[in-house]
Amino acid sequence: MKIYQEKISFDDVCVSPDFMGKTIGANSHGQLGQGILSEQSILPQNVNLSRCSLRPEDIRKIVGGAGHTLILDTDGRIYSCGLNDKGQTGNDNTEQRNVLTFEKIHALEHKIVIDVCCGWDSSAALTRDGELYVWGSNRYGQLGLDHIVFPTISQPHKISIGEKIRCISMGLRHTAIVTENREVYICGANNRGQLGLINPKTMKPYILLDTFTKVPELILRENIENVACGQYHTVIMAKNQKDIYNIHVFGDNKHGQLGFCPKTFSEMRLWQPICIPLPDIQLDMPIQIHAGWSHINILNNGIIFSWGRNDYGQLGHLLSNSRNEISIKEELYHIKHIPRIVQLSAGSEHNVALTDDGAILCWGWNEHGNCGNGNTENVLKPEFLSISSNSAGVLVGAGTGHSFAVIKDIS
Repeated sequence: MKIYQEKISFDDVCVSPDFMGKTIGANSHGQLGQGILSEQSILPQNVNLSRCSLRPEDIRKIVGGAGHTLILDTDGRIYSCGLNDKGQTGNDNTEQRNVLTFEKIHALEHKIVIDVCCGWDSSAALTRDGELYVWGSNRYGQLGLDHIVFPTISQPHKISIGEKIRCISMGLRHTAIVTENREVYICGANNRGQLGLINPKTMKPYILLDTFTKVPELILRENIENVACGQYHTVIMAKNQKDIYNIHVFGDNKHGQLGFCPKTFSEMRLWQPICIPLPDIQLDMPIQIHAGWSHINILNNGIIFSWGRNDYGQLGHLLSNSRNEISIKEELYHIKHIPRIVQLSAGSEHNVALTDDGAILCWGWNEHGNCGNGNTENVLKPEFLSISSNSAGVLVGAGTGHSFAVIKDIS
């Protein structure tokens, strides 16, 4: 397969004269925000913003869970749509099972939000003041609340751990945060070691934790920069006293997503963190780390380094038929023959990237058309989505099985 196949054009109908919001992929719960329910959209369609004052040019970030989507704008306001059976859209009306168009989350309209993230059916927001708000499903304690008392939360609820928070991430059913003091706290399901914690009383792994709990001091000797949660694993980026970057990993390693080959390791999972040095690469700030369900991407200086599962093409590399994963202990790959990347977003098993000249690339799992190339075959190497010659992409995002883009008219 060639790297760049035949280009599929975006719909030329604009939401506004200068900017367009576009969505692709699964839409069985209205998570594309198009105002309709449909099985999927295999070509990009316009976002319906008729029920809110949000303008596409003000979008700062777009993220999605299994069936819901969050948008963060430049004023720190959040808008949501999609499946709401667990309150994951945050609109406090679980009787409205599917929210088909984006609506503002009014409970946070007086807060300035700087980041948002989604789990499978839960959501979280971080404010400028370092406050954490959570909502949606809490069945596994992933919101940091008693899962018996609060199985679901239908509107944002403030979580306090006694200090400010600097970054957040959600996996399938677990949540991790980094505090202002560069400490890592984590909660939720622990069925495959994704919390990195052992119960000190029993010396056995927790089944779940519904209170944010600090990860052991082992990794806190370094300067914690960021954290990313996959389906059943967690990756922490840290810098040591010699300014060398390392990652600390724990959880499921079935596909090598922790950085070492599962076939040569006696366990398929790690219950406590270990350090995996990044080999033979010089990383410069800033560093973005993105976790899919079972693969990892690092974006640094315009280059994407990746490892983990690859049977859907989620690493952007063509491997031999006998290999479905890459570990950084074998060789740390970077995606070659693509332009410089300025923004990256990982879905469950697919990726969306924005180049420095406004082009958009997609690759990986494509069962719902979430790579936007007009079919549902997996995309094994990055493919361009073309836009008209007088337009350029300015932002991309991804949910579990859906994708987003903001397009600007530059004519």
